[in-house]
Order: sequence, then structure tokens, then C-alpha cells
Amino acid sequence: MVKTVLTEQDKRDLKVIALELFEIRKLIDRLAEILVNLSDKELLKSLNASQEDLKENQVDNYKETLEKQLDIAEKEFQL
Repeated sequence: MVKTVLTEQDKRDLKVIALELFEIRKLIDRLAEILVNLSDKELLKSLNASQEDLKENQVDNYKETLEKQLDIAEKEFQL
């Protein structure tokens, strides 16, 4: 019978591998969930609609900011 002895470095390496495997499993689960969601056409439609709403809100916010800056500049120019 052969008895295998692990060095401290071997033990540390095995712990690192175990942690990495755990992280890989989590990533695979997340990927599987994403793939399921991507295959759901209704969900995709709603996500795309939400993106358009976000873009519109960003443009509106940017426009408001520019208008405020323009107002401030006009007031300073009049002084």
C-alpha cells in the first residue's frame, strides 16, 4: 500500500483549485440563466423597450442640464 503525503504547497494549491471551481460553477449557473432569459422573446422585448426609455431619459436629462447652463451663461452675459 502506498501512502501519499501532500505538502503544504499542495494543500494550498488544492484549496485554490476548489475555490476556483466554486466560482466557475457560479459563473456557469449565471450563464445558463442568461441563456434562458435570452431565449424568452417576451423578456427580450421588454428589455429592449426599457433600454429605449433609458436612452430617452438620458437625452432629456442632458438637454435639461444644457438648458440650465445656457440660462446661467445668458444671465452672466447680461451682467
